[in-house]
Amino acid sequence: MGRPKKALKVKEPIRLRERKLANGNLGLYLDIYVKGTRKYESLGLYLIPEKTPLDKQMNIHTRQVAEKIKADRIIALQERGIKQYEKIKQSNMSLLDWLRKYEQENFGFRPSTLKGRVDMRKKVEEYLEQQKTPYISMSEVDADFCRGFLRFLATAKNSVCTINERTISPGCAHHHQAVFNGALNKAVREGLLTANPMKSLDRKEKFQPSPEDREFLTIEELRSLMALPCSNEQVKKAFVFSCFTGLRLSDARTLTWRKVYKTPDGKTLYIHVFMQKTQKPNNIPLSQEALNCIQAKDNLDEPIFTLPASDATINYHVKKLVKAAGIEKKVSFHCSRHTFATMMLTLGVDIYTTSKLLGHTNVTTTAIYAKIVDKKKVDAMNLVNDLFTKDDNTENYEDRTTQPQA
Repeated sequence: MGRPKKALKVKEPIRLRERKLANGNLGLYLDIYVKGTRKYESLGLYLIPEKTPLDKQMNIHTRQVAEKIKADRIIALQERGIKQYEKIKQSNMSLLDWLRKYEQENFGFRPSTLKGRVDMRKKVEEYLEQQKTPYISMSEVDADFCRGFLRFLATAKNSVCTINERTISPGCAHHHQAVFNGALNKAVREGLLTANPMKSLDRKEKFQPSPEDREFLTIEELRSLMALPCSNEQVKKAFVFSCFTGLRLSDARTLTWRKVYKTPDGKTLYIHVFMQKTQKPNNIPLSQEALNCIQAKDNLDEPIFTLPASDATINYHVKKLVKAAGIEKKVSFHCSRHTFATMMLTLGVDIYTTSKLLGHTNVTTTAIYAKIVDKKKVDAMNLVNDLFTKDDNTENYEDRTTQPQA
């Protein structure tokens, strides 16, 4: 009787390997070898020294995640072949890797925009840590994940205020939601997702922009502010100009006389700007008040306003001016845009024209300002109520007036 034949051991095309790191952790990576072609893929997953039972549990979970990625890669490799491995990697990119790539793309975006992407990614990291899920691939980002992330944002702590552990404001949560939504839209355009799962969420499940988050100046407040000197007159002129045009700071910085045109009849000047935030053109007619803020320059390509390089410095001068005017509001340069929007609607300009002047791509955004104006109308009526409504059953209207001497 002959010896029993040994079972053939099928060699796996992908092996999970470990690499010792300087900090004592073990980095996990995939070693791929198919038909003479070798590739390596770092997973961004790490095993930590097991000093406690919790460390051991975390390592077990991390290894399970790595094994799942390996299994997914093997299946994709069998279906598409080694030549398609880079595309396979991209389609199975982790969410955090994609968000890091998204935050590093800089096509003329402002530093504040890029910072918003970094802050949002950190919130996603906090959420994954809370869920004890260090790795999630783009293909796993579905509506349920989005719902969970938004619920997390509702109670997330402000990373800046560590003493009182304050919860982030609804406005901040809405901003993180918007940036996250933008990252998923970009992923759809890049082919990493077939559709944005955020779009399948009900409106009630999402954070809505709050009118209270949009501080603005009334016409009377703007008048009083315009009459005062400023610690930086260029900042004041740019701020007031934006109150009459709705221009963002990024566009006010780059405004030159070459962007100023006359209408065909020669009666009106307007600015033609390519808005940095939306990357779309917009024409804005200039009122006399706006023209009073700008002076002619010999060099048509020289910025009209000579502003400090730092946004923080500009906001410092704006806040100083607002305080000098006796206005008790939290006003930044961007409030000039809110001031313009509410002023137009208060003066009776229809919402669609106001939307065009602001360069909004959707009139829904402009409708937020309409709600602000409507609220101010209600507040005004309530002032009338305060004058004529009884405080209790015994008080007469005459009690509010000075009675004649007997």
